[in-house]
Amino acid sequence: MVLEWWELAIAIVSAVAAVIATALEVRERLSRRRTPSPSPDPPSPEPDGRYDVFVSYTEADSESAELLASRLRTEGLRVFLAAWIGPGLVESLEKEGALLASANGVLLFSGTTMNDSAIRDEYAALLQRAHSGGQRFIPVLVEDVELPPFARIRRPLDLRNPGTPEFDERLATLVRAVRPRSDAS
Repeated sequence: MVLEWWELAIAIVSAVAAVIATALEVRERLSRRRTPSPSPDPPSPEPDGRYDVFVSYTEADSESAELLASRLRTEGLRVFLAAWIGPGLVESLEKEGALLASANGVLLFSGTTMNDSAIRDEYAALLQRAHSGGQRFIPVLVEDVELPPFARIRRPLDLRNPGTPEFDERLATLVRAVRPRSDAS
């Protein structure tokens, strides 16, 4: 029995497709078996309960907040981030205590910021602390949005493009602004 060239081509293509399908199935089964690697533990609270920076953000901006807070910590700053609150603690009480114990407040502004009632409360508290002279309030843009009036009168920081030299320069400006005076060199 002699096979025509097209019959041979169909047989080869079918065999290759069967091998690929089997490989994909094996890969899918293996990926289901793998246990996810544990995420690193969040930083522990500062021992004296004082912070250089309180970072306020919506859940939608958590990735930007984590990036910013991590970078600030690598610069030696004491940072409060709600995502780092330990298990068993009351989030609103921890946030309130950290806000009062922070020298500076940073609020990330995006399209979702002012739609979140808890963040509006934090915004009001940050403004009140800034007006009473107890804290610097720094609006930080993480998206192209119009700032509310009381944030607009302050000099906002544009951190919309992570991974760029401009982002790093602006982050350095933020670090200089929030670094405790005794640490500044």
